[in-house]
Amino acid sequence: MSNAILSSNANSSLINTLLGSEAVKNPNVYSTEEITPPYAATWQRCDPTTSNAISGRTQSFEVMKYGYLQQVLLCWEKSLTMGATGPAIVNTETVAVSANDAIRSIDSIEMLSAGRTVSIMTSDDLFAQFSDLSEADSIPVRATALGERKIKNFPVSTSQPFKFCLPVVFPQMEDVNTQLNCQFLEGITFKVKWAKFTNTLIPDTTASIVPDSMYMRLRYKAYPEEQVSEVLSSNFDQPELAQLTSKWYSESPQSFETGAGATESSQTVTVELKNTDCVQDLFVMVYKADETTAYEPVAIDSVSFEASGQVLVAMSNEELRYTRLGEHGWSCSQNVSASGHGANVAKIQNGLYTWYKLSNTLSLRELNAPKIVVSLKDLALSTKYIVRVSEKCSAIFSTTSATGRYNVALSN
Repeated sequence: MSNAILSSNANSSLINTLLGSEAVKNPNVYSTEEITPPYAATWQRCDPTTSNAISGRTQSFEVMKYGYLQQVLLCWEKSLTMGATGPAIVNTETVAVSANDAIRSIDSIEMLSAGRTVSIMTSDDLFAQFSDLSEADSIPVRATALGERKIKNFPVSTSQPFKFCLPVVFPQMEDVNTQLNCQFLEGITFKVKWAKFTNTLIPDTTASIVPDSMYMRLRYKAYPEEQVSEVLSSNFDQPELAQLTSKWYSESPQSFETGAGATESSQTVTVELKNTDCVQDLFVMVYKADETTAYEPVAIDSVSFEASGQVLVAMSNEELRYTRLGEHGWSCSQNVSASGHGANVAKIQNGLYTWYKLSNTLSLRELNAPKIVVSLKDLALSTKYIVRVSEKCSAIFSTTSATGRYNVALSN
């Protein structure tokens, strides 16, 4: 039976031109796509070298010298204890731990190689990273780390533990090509500095991290011996292996306080950028400085990026929703307010929203007096706020073939 569609196409000049192109490939002509050599995937528990950590202390987690490190999960428990005069909560759900409490529990996480800091992520960097996730990617993060915790039937003079599981994704882990070869590199250590913040939303209650509850769950992949030999001979046939990836940088926070007058709810704040690296993305967030409140950024009315006497970027709140421009020409979806108002984090994106490749970067070193100007309105009166700017920067990391030494080789 003749097909009218095929007959019509056969007389099309455009279709016949396309068919003459070398790019034409029939998907039904079978060909095997790229195959990754099979490997062993294992999840191992990593306990800290120091125990009984409390708020404000630092814990170190030494990574086993085995395979490639693909995933890091930081786990801990937080206990909520109600005093004898606390309110009776019966047959109702009450928010006990607010959204983003996990972010307030951590000050910073460092990655060290042989005792040298090679990368660091502050709590602001972590939140900026989470705010940039798509809706689908943010679901497990909200469920295990950022989402608020509710409690039901909580009698007085009792304790209730809440489990947190926070993904720690350094830029090296975002691309399979730059994941850390722990078997070859000098010893890798993660150092977690716990914050002093404790968030209690129920009267006459105390909230604190449970001692000895902290650990990391690490995912490794290990190749068979012949694949290990091939990787070593390919990657380390020269004195040094250079890998392009990223690192985070947090600018010094800028604090301000609103007045008591009716016109004091609007503010314009300037943050001078001291970093001189090559920046892929800038993230701006504003939140209340009072430690009894949740870590939830407030809405930003507008943001501008100024340098060398020019306004390089000026975006309103509505326009900021479209700064995450993807390769397909549309702005990418952003996680919703259920994650603790992550949509209130403003992003100035220099390239395109892509993974596994560098689409653009901007050198701050050659700019004169770069700064971020943030405009806000409808703020609470007589309240202190803090403006934070986190930057995702391009960087080249090097590995010495003879020793496995790993460090930052070039950031500008």
